[in-house]
Parts: sequence; C-alpha cells; structure tokens
Amino acid sequence: MGYCKANYLFVNFEVRTTDRYQLPYTNRELFHLTQVCDELFVTLVPSLDLNSSYIDANAAKAIIDRFLDDFPLSKVAHFGPNLTSILIEHRAILDAVQKRAKKLYLSLDVDDRNGQLVDSLPPYVTLCVEGRYPLDIEAHLSPKINVVLKFATSDVGYLCQAPESTVRNAVLAAKLGEKVPIHGTMICELSTGCEIMPPSLAYVPEIATLGVSWNRDVDMKRFCYLLPRITAEHVLLDGKMTALFQQAMTLGRVEHELTKLGAGLLRTGSAGSPSSIPNGVGPKKPPISVFVEMILNPDNMTLERLTPVAFKKSRIELRRSLKALDETRKELPYNFELALVLAEVQLVSELMALASRLGQALCIHGGNPTTNGDHHVGLSTINVGVANLPLTVRTDLANSLLEIRSKFQHTWLSRNIPSTLPNALKIFDNLFRALLPPSMQDYSKNLL
Repeated sequence: MGYCKANYLFVNFEVRTTDRYQLPYTNRELFHLTQVCDELFVTLVPSLDLNSSYIDANAAKAIIDRFLDDFPLSKVAHFGPNLTSILIEHRAILDAVQKRAKKLYLSLDVDDRNGQLVDSLPPYVTLCVEGRYPLDIEAHLSPKINVVLKFATSDVGYLCQAPESTVRNAVLAAKLGEKVPIHGTMICELSTGCEIMPPSLAYVPEIATLGVSWNRDVDMKRFCYLLPRITAEHVLLDGKMTALFQQAMTLGRVEHELTKLGAGLLRTGSAGSPSSIPNGVGPKKPPISVFVEMILNPDNMTLERLTPVAFKKSRIELRRSLKALDETRKELPYNFELALVLAEVQLVSELMALASRLGQALCIHGGNPTTNGDHHVGLSTINVGVANLPLTVRTDLANSLLEIRSKFQHTWLSRNIPSTLPNALKIFDNLFRALLPPSMQDYSKNLL
C-alpha cells in the first residue's frame, strides 16, 4: 500500500478496562514496524481504544500514557470512539496527551449531543468520521475542524464485501470530498463481527478507495470491472493473478444475493433470475449474512424464504470459483505471498460451499410436505435443526469442516500471532459439535 501512495498506517489496539494493560508485541517488534514504515515513507500511527467508555478519566489517561510509552518515536496518535468521548469532555487530559503526540486523530460519530464539544476542538485534532450518504456533519461542525472520512473494507455481518459496496464507497470517497473540505480518506480493515476473514479479501476495497482518493475525476462506475486487474498489478505485482481477486468479488456477490433472498429483499422472476424489491419494502434493519448465521448458529436460522434451489445455485457458483482457483494455481510462480492469497481465497470459498451444502440439507429435510403449487398450509420451510439431519449428511459435513479448519490454522499462522489461534478457531466449534452425534461429543474434545 505504501507504493500506492498510502501515507499513513494506523495500527489499532483495543484494551479491556478490566484487564492489565499489555500489548501483544515486544518493543523490538514495534520498533521494527516503525523502521519498515519509514523506509516506505509511511507514517506509523499507533491507534488505541477501550472496550468501554465507562472508566474514570484519570484511569484512561494512565492507559494512554503507557500506550504512548510503547511508541516513543511517534509524534501522532489515533484514539477510538470510547476514548474520544472521554477526551473531548476532559480538555485538560487532551492537552496533556498532545504534549506527547503533536497531532491527534479522534474517531467519533458527531450528533446533537456532542456537536458543541466537537466544534470547539483545537487545531491539532483531526476528526475521523464515517463516510456515508447523506453526510450531515456540516450541521454540527464549522469549516475550521479538520476532517478525515473513514470507509470499511467489509460489510458488517458479512464474510465478504459486495462488489457494489466497494464501488459505492469509492464513489462516496470522491464525491463527499468535493462537498465537504476533508484532509484525507481512511480505509479501515477492522473486525466486523467475523474475525476469521483473511486480509486478502480486503485488498480490492482498499485499492479502490485509495485510488479515487488520489484520482477523484475517475468514474469508478465505468472502470469497476478493472478492479481485480488493478489490484493484482499493485498488490501482487502480477497481472496474471487477476483471477484471484475476480473470485474474491464473486464470493461477495454470491453471499449478498443469497442473504437478500433470505431477507425478502430479492424475488425470483419468471426466468429464474433474482430481481430487486422496490425501496421501502422489506426489513429496514440490514440482514446478517446467511453464511455467517450458518457457521455460527445454524439451528436458529429462518429458512422460510430460502429454498434448496437457491443454495444449489450458490454451490454451483462457488464450485466454479474453486475450479478457477485450481487453474490459477497451475500458473502460480514460486512466491509465498501469491500462494498465501490463493490459499485464503480458496479457504473462504470452501467454507461458503460447506455452508451452502448444510443450508440445502436443512431446506430439503425441513420442507413443508403439504405444499402444493402456490397453496400450502403453514410455513414452506422450517428449520429442523442440524441434530435432525441424517447421520451420513452430518458425518460428511463434519469431515469437510475438519479439513477446512486444518487449512485455516495454516493460513492464520502465516499472518497472525500464534497466541490468537485458539480464540480464532472457536468460530468452528459450535457447528462442529452440532454435526457430531451425542455419543461422539467427548471425542470432539480431542479433535478441537
């Protein structure tokens, strides 16, 4: 990203107010990170937030001081919403922090409750607000406040970002900068509720938003189909690896279309192709991904609008993706980063394919036998629960999940701290135990 003119790297940490302060890296590792950023002409910005804003102001100040002690060479810092809410109410603490870090970035949602406090922030503070439409910060802030727009690399509650979300964020980054005086754009690769997602799925949104930040005149709607090629050229430095990011975008499209169908936001036309339901119809609250629900808690899913055919179509798309990835593997040069990106995209594809198989089985065995054409009594499909599926189906799915879990361990350890692996693997535990019969629950302890 440094070669793509990203000027700042925000390294985010979260501290629990009930725990003892300790970062997962040594001072030597943090110093090495600073050195690498300097070589790439990228400014390292240490970022800190608390898991709660219910903490004494002096205790929060002590945590901030210890955090800044770990980054003695940094002259800039960023604080998340919980710490920001404390700092803007205690201006003396904010001024004391500024004596150690000359420039501060504060993330906060601006509204009527805090608008007056935010509007009086000193010049050394830059406010980080979420980029969305309509952007109503003009009603709360004066033009003298420094503003940076934030965009996420993934949709909340989903495994992957939809291609249209990537384009929308890129367009917003360009258009909002014309209406509101901003100092820059942030691309946030933070957890959105599913911590297992690999960084490779965030490359396309990052490149799209970063590109329009420097080239606002580019019409992203016209050139969005080139994003996989552009990402391959700039991230992997190999245009032949375009297929990797094409499949990553396919995963996002499949996930969002199936979720919209399950939430009643899509309807199937006479030709069998899904069409959008007009605005104002359907649930107002954004739905959670069908695949996330299937992995975390399949027994409580609502399957009324989902059909075996819908899951079968998603499986066909995912099998095509896996086949394309296998073809790409044959042309893959000997390069660790390329192999890792391929393994990560393939892992998510296999996980989504397994969830589709499970969803198809639940729909088949939970179908209403009284359904006859357009007339039926009761719900068309009920969730019978994983425990009521045939034993052969459950065994087959459990074996596939074990294989995916094993691959996940290797990819996770290639990018993350080893101590975080046990917590990351917990996302598979509920589904695996549900797939095993009661007589084998003790056996699962040896496998997990």
